[in-house]
Amino acid sequence: MKELAELSHEPMVEATAARLVELFGLRACWFEAFPFDGQLPRIEPGRIVLPATEPGVEPWSCDAGVELPVRFRGLPLGRFVLVPARPTTGVGLSPAGRTEAIAMAVGVGTEIAAAMLNETDDRRARG
Repeated sequence: MKELAELSHEPMVEATAARLVELFGLRACWFEAFPFDGQLPRIEPGRIVLPATEPGVEPWSCDAGVELPVRFRGLPLGRFVLVPARPTTGVGLSPAGRTEAIAMAVGVGTEIAAAMLNETDDRRARG
C-alpha cells in the first residue's frame, strides 16, 4: 500500500495548501501525515482547541503554526500546518475562513482515504 506521506504530494493536497495560503494570507502551509511529532492549536468547527501539555512532547507555541486536521470518518489521516504571517493560536484566522478550510480538509480526507482503499483493493486482487 502507498505510504500516506507519498499521498501528500498528490495534486489535490498541493492545490488545497495553495488555496489555504491564499485564503488566510499565510507565510507557509504544508501537509503532514499522521502521526505528528508536535502539537499545535487545532481548528475545529466553531472553535480553536489548544493542546494540553503532555509528558515527553514539546509544548506548543503560537509561532509554530495552527493545525487543520484531515480526517476520514473521524480517523486522523494527516493535517495541514498553517503558518500565519503573525503568530496566533488560530483566532486571528477569520471564522468564515476557518469554516471554508474545514470543508477543504474534508474533501482532502475523502480523496486520501479513497486512494488508500483503492490501493488495498488492488493488492487483494493481485493476490
